[in-house]
Amino acid sequence: MTDKQRTKLELLGVDIEEVLERFVGSEDFYFRCLNKFANESYFNDMETALCKGDAGRAFDAAHAMKGVTGNLGFKFLFEEVRDVTEIFRKGETYVPPEKMDSLTKAYHDAINVINSL
Repeated sequence: MTDKQRTKLELLGVDIEEVLERFVGSEDFYFRCLNKFANESYFNDMETALCKGDAGRAFDAAHAMKGVTGNLGFKFLFEEVRDVTEIFRKGETYVPPEKMDSLTKAYHDAINVINSL
């Protein structure tokens, strides 16, 4: 991992040492997982389900995204998606606009950083 990559991830709140421990010290494996996440459709699936009023599918997508973001060390995004996941877990589909805006920003910030690595 270059210093530039490390700095970008740390600016997002990623604890590099903690994350690499989780990935058995393999930076290559971590970067492969980052790229896989950037190409997954969790966020879009959640938005589509939300637009259709399908709390179950929205929950499934948000819950999957929550797990992956936690493992990748994106704590800021994990916290945002965790809150929304709990809304869907209750069978609700109303997400306060400010909460959805915050989640959307956090998601796009993460994707932009991943794409810049």
